[in-house]
Amino acid sequence: MPHSDTASRVQALTLQALGWKNEDIEKLTGIKARALNKLLDRAIERGFEPSKLRIQDSYVANSPKSGRPQKQEASEE
Repeated sequence: MPHSDTASRVQALTLQALGWKNEDIEKLTGIKARALNKLLDRAIERGFEPSKLRIQDSYVANSPKSGRPQKQEASEE
């Protein structure tokens, strides 16, 4: 999924729950249909219930990235 800001993801998720077509949501938010479906699936896995329309930050938060951790600077003691 291309990088989209949190507000756009929340808006897209809300519109999906209200029954908007992915095509219309894409025009409004710029998030592609495939990414919208993935966003909805991930939100539901994280506890989102479309009928309640309550969206928590955790439903649309970025997933942790794999890879080498950043270097931590030595703390002065």
